[in-house]
Amino acid sequence: MALAYKAQQIIRTQFHLPLTTSGIAAELHCNADYLGRVYRRIFHLTLTEAIHRQRVMTAEKMLISDSFSLTEVARRCGFNAVGYFRQIFRKHTGMTPAAWKRRYCKEHINST
Repeated sequence: MALAYKAQQIIRTQFHLPLTTSGIAAELHCNADYLGRVYRRIFHLTLTEAIHRQRVMTAEKMLISDSFSLTEVARRCGFNAVGYFRQIFRKHTGMTPAAWKRRYCKEHINST
């Protein structure tokens, strides 16, 4: 159980780096398959899903700021390609980053 929580901590603090299941396992000195099974048993997510979820949650917050371009948000959240970022963002939120930003900004303006 402690192993899964250590992996979660790595994901939360290093999501912006090129993280992989095998890389996290190496950092924790264990087998990648074993770590994946333990993590999934505790959190009901694969390590890759957890990495993507952390990156998307961070991207949602960054998209609020007009000072970051979509490319910059993708890069700062650990995505090398904007197209892949859009694909993962849409999978997790149900909308594109641009649509999410338009919706959030509209709700934010109307709530003040």
